[in-house]
Amino acid sequence: MNKLTKLKNTSFHLENIFAVQCRLVGANYNEVDRTKEDWYLEYQWDEETEKQFEDWMTDYLHKLPKAQLELYGRKYMKIDECRKAVMMFILSYGWKTKTKWR
Repeated sequence: MNKLTKLKNTSFHLENIFAVQCRLVGANYNEVDRTKEDWYLEYQWDEETEKQFEDWMTDYLHKLPKAQLELYGRKYMKIDECRKAVMMFILSYGWKTKTKWR
């Protein structure tokens, strides 16, 4: 079963989040087929870009109660709750992470 089955009825905020996620790695949002199994393995981002996305999405969720309601069914989430939710989002739907070997 595809992970996005739970998010079958996508909406404005989720689509906006996916668009930013694509933009950060140079992926064409309109060409990424999120109905495919493991679609999120098609692109990679480095740790810095992942952190940039994490910070952006945390801020997005925290400042937009309608996004919180749409994605998590809540009207107010503290900043720490938003960050934890974003970390789980990245774990489930984030691109593969390139690691720097020292």
